[in-house]
Amino acid sequence: MAAVPQVHLENDGQGPTKRIKRDEPQGTSATVAGQAPRAFLREEDVGISEFITPGWQGFDAIIKHRYSDFFVNEIDSQGNVVHLTSFTEADDPKPPKSEAEIEIERLNVPNDPQAAFEEAFVRLNSILGAADSSRIKQHLEVTEEQTLEQRSLLLDRDLDKDQRKNVYLITNNFLPSRVTCETVDGRLKFIRRVQSDKPNADKRSQRRGGGRGPQWPHVGDFCYFVMQKENMDSMDVLNQIARQLRCKPRVFGMAGTKDKRGITVQRCSAYKVSHDRLIGVSKKLRGARLGNFSYGPRELRLGDLQGNQFQIILRHVQGADASSLKPVLEGIRNIGFINYFGMQRFGTQSISSHTIGIAVLKADWQVAVDLILSPRDGEREDICNARKAWITLKDPKEALKLLPQRAALAEYSILQNFAKSGSATNVAAAFTSIPRNLRLMYVHAYQSYIWNSAVSQRLRIFGTDGPVIGDLVIPTAECGSPAQANNSEFAEKTEESDECLNAKPTLVTAENINSYTIYDVVLPLPGWDIVYPEHSVKEVYTELMEKDGLTASGFANHPLKEYRLAGAYRHIIIKPQEFAYEWMRYNDDMLPLARSDSDAIEGKHEPESIDFGKHLALKLKFDLPSSSYATMLLRELMRQETASGFQSQLSLKTTEGTSID
Repeated sequence: MAAVPQVHLENDGQGPTKRIKRDEPQGTSATVAGQAPRAFLREEDVGISEFITPGWQGFDAIIKHRYSDFFVNEIDSQGNVVHLTSFTEADDPKPPKSEAEIEIERLNVPNDPQAAFEEAFVRLNSILGAADSSRIKQHLEVTEEQTLEQRSLLLDRDLDKDQRKNVYLITNNFLPSRVTCETVDGRLKFIRRVQSDKPNADKRSQRRGGGRGPQWPHVGDFCYFVMQKENMDSMDVLNQIARQLRCKPRVFGMAGTKDKRGITVQRCSAYKVSHDRLIGVSKKLRGARLGNFSYGPRELRLGDLQGNQFQIILRHVQGADASSLKPVLEGIRNIGFINYFGMQRFGTQSISSHTIGIAVLKADWQVAVDLILSPRDGEREDICNARKAWITLKDPKEALKLLPQRAALAEYSILQNFAKSGSATNVAAAFTSIPRNLRLMYVHAYQSYIWNSAVSQRLRIFGTDGPVIGDLVIPTAECGSPAQANNSEFAEKTEESDECLNAKPTLVTAENINSYTIYDVVLPLPGWDIVYPEHSVKEVYTELMEKDGLTASGFANHPLKEYRLAGAYRHIIIKPQEFAYEWMRYNDDMLPLARSDSDAIEGKHEPESIDFGKHLALKLKFDLPSSSYATMLLRELMRQETASGFQSQLSLKTTEGTSID
């Protein structure tokens, strides 16, 4: 059995790792019952507590001192790192073959319609038998006008799923203009087409991607482009583009959302928006550039990527140097880190997203709404004033005057609903007014909290040497991705956007334990379609959910379908790919220490280390799958709290008197 390479962890009697207590900014006490709330969340509040690299005390540095210290380049579904390399060039390739054309080639469908008709019944005869095949053929050869019921033929026997699938394959590809086929209570129904069946379907196809009119000269209905943005949300940039083009934001698609505070590069798509229009818009955008235009037949959707490449600069490194840190950096390269859900999953303020998720899962809409609207420390002044106005006056219109919509979308949606309805009593409707992806974020945060807590317990009890009997394992090669979803049932399960969504785990036993490594071990996110490990870690799920007034069965029985979470599986330990690092010395905190893609296009030089510079920085570069968090790798390296509130206070403390973006 392969294990984590040469890991000999210090054990303090509480498990395989030792939590290092570091000097911390004041005013950060926990949100715990009976205590004053923290100004911001801490890792321990969301189940993050363990480390796996041995004998290391950590060091001090600042994460995201400037937004230009954090670079993210998307890795597309073919494994290519996405870069912005041109602002103007466009690639308009030859028309790609449609899925239908590829399928026809695979099945060797004759070009001649009558030959295809005859071949169809040769194949149907082998599936349905001569009698039923002959009945269907005679039915389709009728030419006189008939009612819809007269044009229908229902077979008088049931067929299994594979038989029906093969019949559909033949009728869809050999007889698309002659018949439509559907299943009625397990029996196949054949409806003979006439010319009047087609126009409406053709019009629907033309409205959304099913045929390019003469006014659209490009190959494929979607223009793909690479977007580099700086210190902005992905959707904010796409909304900017939509306003300038005077179109709806829904014409745009993207493979994944990216961090706001950073310089990020990703692929997007636009439905029937030509590249020359996007080039014009790019010149006017605030905080973003567009380029690398091309065309294709399908929209980019969330999950159409393999992961992200990160380049991160840690400034003001203290307590470490190249010699002392090399074994730890090599340990992360060779061993990896705990695949925790990072603090971004839970929000930045004293009220965690997962606590709101508890109320949502219990269908307690009043509590959910109250938590969202309640005051909290550490927020910007206008949002604080809006919350105070609501608590004091209970007047949604007055609160809305003070509330910035983009910075507080959930709060804005609720108050706007109250204002329109003239009442604050229908809290269920008010909560539903929040955009769906944001509503689901709360319940997914609760799943993440449970998972973090479970993996911490798994490592405390069993360590990292390898799988133990009762673990669940899924080899990484067997994990799918949301991009592979091809039916609505699976798409419902991919809302959690985590790995191993379409793979089933294997239980580790005495007989198979030597076939797996620690990198194959997974734990489930709670839901209705998962199994739990068969050892003591299972109790973590039960105990935490019972403490919150929830049960495993509740995920299947929620009154609203969208909160009936299927669950997923996630690997507990992960290794970064293409891991590299570089030490730099510098003098000026206001100057960048890395070059962006747009800088490269404009001919700017890559920043270099300055001999005897007064500050020390560590530049890291690595690839992670889309469901993993770079901040959790940094936590393993630095042994430092990764909560944004902590980092903000540390940055101010370290650079007092210096202006930072």
